[in-house]
Amino acid sequence: MTNMRARSARIALTAVLTVELALGLVAVVTMIPTYPAAGAERDVFAPLWVSLLVSAILSCVWVAATLLGAVRRKGSWVRGSAVTIHVLMLAAAFAVFQGVIGTPAIGALLLVLALVGLASAVFVGLPASQRKPAGDAGLAQQAVERPE
Repeated sequence: MTNMRARSARIALTAVLTVELALGLVAVVTMIPTYPAAGAERDVFAPLWVSLLVSAILSCVWVAATLLGAVRRKGSWVRGSAVTIHVLMLAAAFAVFQGVIGTPAIGALLLVLALVGLASAVFVGLPASQRKPAGDAGLAQQAVERPE
C-alpha cells in the first residue's frame, strides 16, 4: 500500500512539475516582447524588466532540475526542492489573492498547483534503493525480498 502511495505521489509530482515548467517557459517567452520602449521611463523600467526576466529563467531552470531528478527517481533533494518550490508558489498565490499581482484565476491555478505539488512531494518518500532497514523488521523484509 505504501509503495502504491509513493508511486502515485511521484506521478503527481512529475505531472505538476511538468505543467509548472511549461507555464514558466510560456511566461518567459511571452515576456521577451514586452521590453520597455524608448522613452523617459525606459531608464527606470529596463533594469526591473531584466531582473524579472533573469528570475523567471532561473526559476525555470530550478523547476527543470527538480523535474529531471524526479523522473530519474533521485533521493531526498528532489523532495526538498519540490517542497521549497511549492511553498514559494503558495506564497505567490496568496499575494495574487490579495491583489498585489495577477488575477484571481491565476491565483487559483497557483494555489491548486502548489497544494498538489506540496502534498505529492511529502508523500513521495525515498526510493527503495536508498531506504535503510529499520532493526529486525528491516532484516525480515530483506529476507522476504531475497530468499536464499
